[in-house]
Parts: sequence; structure tokens; C-alpha cells
Amino acid sequence: MEKYIWSLDISTTNIGSALWNKKGKLIELKHLELKTDKKVLVEDRDIHKAEIFRKYVIDFKERIFNELNGEIIHVIVEEPLGGSNNANTVSLLYGFNGICRYILFTIFGIYPLKISVHESRKLFCPELVHSEKRKGEIVDVLSFPEEYRDKKKLYIWEKVCKLEPQIEWFYKKDSDEPKDMCFDMSDSYAVGYAGLKTLGILK
Repeated sequence: MEKYIWSLDISTTNIGSALWNKKGKLIELKHLELKTDKKVLVEDRDIHKAEIFRKYVIDFKERIFNELNGEIIHVIVEEPLGGSNNANTVSLLYGFNGICRYILFTIFGIYPLKISVHESRKLFCPELVHSEKRKGEIVDVLSFPEEYRDKKKLYIWEKVCKLEPQIEWFYKKDSDEPKDMCFDMSDSYAVGYAGLKTLGILK
């Protein structure tokens, strides 16, 4: 039976999904859109979205088994970025991330490997890391080019485009601007790459 690694970028609107083989080669890069009926109360939508995700994970596991004769041996999840000024948004993201990680644990019997956004970007973009002396210690600092300071997700997406030219992306109508789900997809790739480095699968 083939062994696979699954990495995810979890948000409350789209979930990016990257599947890798045991050697660290990308097999597929997709997304799951979390749509709920407008009749569902706002305070209950996270539960409804979690149920959509639960069904998706069950189907995903069955597809890997039936179509690829495989099993998932590692799950990698990006931790939410807690930098928002809106406390409600932050708590929702962390809460939903926890629900989804629990779903992954119950279905695969694996504790998902959590990787922070900062660690993910550091490992995926070593070209942006430099050493600085701070408080008497040498530390690694991640620094995006000036034109990407407010467009970090765009930098990640553009790098994934170069590394995986076969991927078909989603663009806004009559535009070469990627739709938002593309950033969830590329983030799932970046965190997967970082997780594969952390697990020693990629050198």
C-alpha cells in the first residue's frame, strides 16, 4: 500500500489541500469551498462547515484507498495567523482549526502536525531569511521584499506557480488575478513543504 502525506490550510471559507507521496512529490493540489445555507444562523455556521469538512475527509480517505491504493501516514495543518485586530475573527479561526484537527484525528487516528504561518514561510522561502543580531543573540529573520509586504500570500502563490507549472488555477473574470481560493491552495502547499522538511522527508 502506498504512503501519502496530506497538508491543509484551514479557513472558514476555503480549505486548501495538498497531497504528497512519501518522497515529497506533489500528487494533487485542490480546495474545498465551505458553503452554508443562508438560513443557518451565523453562530451555528462553524458547526455546519465542520460537518462539510468531516464528510469531505471521509470521502478523501476512501478515494486515496480505492483510487491510489494508499493510506495517509502524516497530516500537516497550518496554525491560524493570530494577527487580526478583530478578537472574534481570531477566536473563530482558532476554534474552527481545532474542530477540524479533531476531525482529522478521529478519521485517520493521527495527531496532525501543527506548523505556524511564520515557520511555514521560513522553511518554504529560505531565500527571504537572513540572520540578525538581536539582544545579543543571532536569530533568523523572515523579511519579504517591499512590494510584497502587504501581499505575502501573493509571493507564496507565485513561488508555487513556478515550482508546479502544471497546476490549473482559478482566476477572476477577464483578469489574470487569482481568486482567493488560490491562496488557500498555495498556503497548503507551503505548509506541506515545511512539514515535509520538519519530518525529514525533504532535505
